[in-house]
Amino acid sequence: MEERKKERLEKEREEDEKTERAGEALSRSKRPYKWAMHDNWEPLKQYYKRNWEEVFIPLTTNDDTVLHVVAYAGRSDVLEFLISLVTTATNDPRKLRHALVLENGHGNTILHEVVASGNLKAAMLLVSHDNSVRSELIARQDVDQTNEYERDVIDARSRSIVEIENKLGETPIYRAASYGHTKLIDFFHKQYVNTERHFTRSVDRMSVLHIAVINQHFDTAVWLLKKYPFLAKTREDDGFTSLQLLAQMPSAFQVYNRESLWKMLIHKCLSEDDSVDGTAPNQNGDIESRWIPQLPTSCLSKKLTRWPRVFSILKQIKKEKTLSELTRLLVEKDYSWVESKKRKKDKTISLVSSQKDIAAICGDGRETKKSTIYNYTPLLIATSTGILPLVKRIYEVHPQAIEAHDIGSQQNILHMSIKHRQLQIFRLVKRRRAITWRLTSRIDSDGNTILHRAADMANYSPDTQRVSGPALQLQEELRWMVRVGKITPPHYIMHRNNKGVTAEELFNSEHEKLLHSAQTWIKDTAQSCSTVAALVATVVFAAAYTAPGGYNSGGVPVLRHSPLFSIFIITGVVSLISSLSSLVTFLSILTSPFEYKNFHHSLPLRLHLGFAFLFFSLVTAMLAFTATVVLLIHLNEKLTWSLFYVAAFLPVSVFGMQLPLYAGFSHALIFLFKKVKKFIVKQKPSISKGFIEC
Repeated sequence: MEERKKERLEKEREEDEKTERAGEALSRSKRPYKWAMHDNWEPLKQYYKRNWEEVFIPLTTNDDTVLHVVAYAGRSDVLEFLISLVTTATNDPRKLRHALVLENGHGNTILHEVVASGNLKAAMLLVSHDNSVRSELIARQDVDQTNEYERDVIDARSRSIVEIENKLGETPIYRAASYGHTKLIDFFHKQYVNTERHFTRSVDRMSVLHIAVINQHFDTAVWLLKKYPFLAKTREDDGFTSLQLLAQMPSAFQVYNRESLWKMLIHKCLSEDDSVDGTAPNQNGDIESRWIPQLPTSCLSKKLTRWPRVFSILKQIKKEKTLSELTRLLVEKDYSWVESKKRKKDKTISLVSSQKDIAAICGDGRETKKSTIYNYTPLLIATSTGILPLVKRIYEVHPQAIEAHDIGSQQNILHMSIKHRQLQIFRLVKRRRAITWRLTSRIDSDGNTILHRAADMANYSPDTQRVSGPALQLQEELRWMVRVGKITPPHYIMHRNNKGVTAEELFNSEHEKLLHSAQTWIKDTAQSCSTVAALVATVVFAAAYTAPGGYNSGGVPVLRHSPLFSIFIITGVVSLISSLSSLVTFLSILTSPFEYKNFHHSLPLRLHLGFAFLFFSLVTAMLAFTATVVLLIHLNEKLTWSLFYVAAFLPVSVFGMQLPLYAGFSHALIFLFKKVKKFIVKQKPSISKGFIEC
């Protein structure tokens, strides 16, 4: 037992030392990592000009070198500078060849990362360098009869960088299709005649057309179909064709312009103009615009895209046109309907799904065995507990740690901040756009995307929402889904986790109880407040016919000439209108459908509006009462102004703590009372004369 214990301790010590050495090595390169992540390229170039050997040293936890990071950023100028450093410093083609074929943790070469950025110039640069260095290696072997270059020449002859596959079995040509970069695919198509063997990745037999359709790059899919019609019939491991996958994407066909009349009119006018095209006005590297397809420009679109809403309509028109053409091409190649002739036994209609279907649709997506957060790294623990200063400090000292993930759950800081509802940490990560791009596409070990984590309530805590009431909590959950959805790649919305559940299905099942509580709460609140509003309206309505000071023999109010009587009438009318408006607002809540979409905007807005009307009706009712009392005790000036200030501060002190939105009323009331006081002081002799006459 002692020997085994010693062996175990020795092994753990070796692992700790190995981890420490790797961490120290990454810490030495934290400055160039920061420069690259913040697009500060000049100091990075100067740093590697003095230390060109570190070009081959990993810069991230994913074994990305500076070449990989620069290539993913699409900076062809910096990439050419670094390649020239390797070439001039060594004058050995093997070093450059090593740099071109160097792989990161995912098996991606520099060309894989360049293709992801869509930079055609950088891709042409790498292909040109690869062709020249391969030719030079072969030529040097012919001159040098030794075996010094034999291994490198065999590798150079066997494959170019365009043919290298990553761990998913994706070549750069396949990766260009997955990111929707049609120009890059066309470039590779012209350079290499035999591109068909690059059109399927080995891990799941998914073709380039499958991945283009799933990622909603419909223009790329149309280009592929026109060049290679046989792709329409290819099937992936699960047996689906591209048309079958497209048939499972209702969101791709959804029309977004029916929400308002003017959008429908603009959409109708622009859709009939074939010359109209869309292009992003100014994306500025925003993470949410990274997934917007780059559309060609035109004279008309340059003028129209000054308005983002018009640009969204133009983008939708472009998508509809390409999707329509893609659908047409796929349907023309599809003959699966012929198999309907092969019948077995006719089945009757059934409104009940099988148990297998129910399990697939209604699964909650939660882990059956929850792991404690204390098994994670300190950064992930601080993220889950919401300790923002600790997260900032870790990021300052070890900036590469932000890309690290938990080995067991495969969750990164973005997953953790979303599922634990840590908004400040989420915003902190989102501000680093270059980092966020790399984190949003990660899927954890349970098959959950960041949108699934936003829908999951396993780690939900109402304390993090800082709102009271189930209805407002549900509204915050819906807003959280929308917020995360903005940085989620569009095709991830249809993704199903290991339990076959999409993010929307998971959200509906997880929030079913909260929806029921929100429905009950908002109904009870609306009923109670409508009762109070009706009571205030009744009292104010009755007070309107009971003038202070009474009436004369002709039925005319005695104090009608007093300014305070005018205040009494005005505040009474305003109170009556506000209370009735509040009553109508709360009644509209009670008659509304209590579905998820209503709790996102309309119901909370009506609730706040009803509270505002009710509060204002109570304030004006109190002012009307105060004006009545002052009419009767106006000779005691000190007591009069004491009543005014009590009327101003009492409603705020009562309601202000519960409804901070209305705390600003106190300043308006104080200003109003000062004006009234000044007016009464000026008119004091006439007011006293009016009372004496009465």
